[in-house]
Amino acid sequence: MLVRVKSKLWAALGSSEARHGGRMKLLVRIQVAVAQCTGHGDVPIEDRYVDEILFLVSNAPVSAAFLSRRISARLAATRDPVVALKALLLLHRLLRGGDRRFEREIGTLWSSGELEMDLSWCSHSFLVSYSSFLGDRMGWVINHAGMLEPIRAHQSREEEEAESILHMMSRCQVFLDRAMDCLPQEETSWPSQVMQSAVDIILRESFRVYRSFCDGLAILLRCSFQLRKSSGDLALGILKEACIQTPRLHEFYENCKRRNLGRILDFPSVRIITIDQISSMRQHQNEVQGNNVEESEASRTRFLPKLETKITQVWVAFDEEDSTTSASSAGESRG
Repeated sequence: MLVRVKSKLWAALGSSEARHGGRMKLLVRIQVAVAQCTGHGDVPIEDRYVDEILFLVSNAPVSAAFLSRRISARLAATRDPVVALKALLLLHRLLRGGDRRFEREIGTLWSSGELEMDLSWCSHSFLVSYSSFLGDRMGWVINHAGMLEPIRAHQSREEEEAESILHMMSRCQVFLDRAMDCLPQEETSWPSQVMQSAVDIILRESFRVYRSFCDGLAILLRCSFQLRKSSGDLALGILKEACIQTPRLHEFYENCKRRNLGRILDFPSVRIITIDQISSMRQHQNEVQGNNVEESEASRTRFLPKLETKITQVWVAFDEEDSTTSASSAGESRG
């Protein structure tokens, strides 16, 4: 009996050590792959290393925290702009390639401060702008249709569709601002291969987010008269911002094309939002609200005379009947 118990204990211990050893090997493989992705050479990150990291993390979910610490450490330890750019690009590619669980885990690690993008040593404007872009990108996920959508922390089931669309449009505007900040300066010493790769991904995602914004805008312009006052004010604020942003976005895309950034991409045609459209929307809302007030007043006016007439007729009829009855009673009494 004692021998049997000892045998089971040794088997359990061996199994635990095997699991621990397997996990250590997995973490080492992740560390090596991160190092291979973030070398000093100005060469694009190889797909096989990105795929390997995603495969390893998918087989050990807790390893996402280890991965985030390795990327953070790589950024903090280097003073080489190319290495830093590769670390940011690796993070971006992992976000694009990972599943929904991985995206949310990385976003949580970023919110908690476990994932850091410390570039306090860096004065390169593209790197600083790219890290700000990625900070906002942590709040987005890729849905089943392959489109980016913002994560909502507290989305109630009762939330109106209009409010959800307005929230999405507002987040799209922030995303596009961050993307436009990532335009490399003309005098930069890099249009390096790594930067080209990063800009291509930023542009691809901005195209999708802009398409989502346009879809929301079409719904907004079609249904603006149905918005509550608070939602209507938010919608007008979004349109006012669009008057400023859409010409900038158009110029941003034109600059990218002139400088052969994203040269293999199909750029969208940007619809410029004008003040006239805002004025038209505001006028339409005022007209609809005015018509609603007039219709409400007309309905009340039509209803009240009928009610008063009916009451008057009843009382007149009652008075005449009462008078006839009283006169008849008086005649019989005299008779």
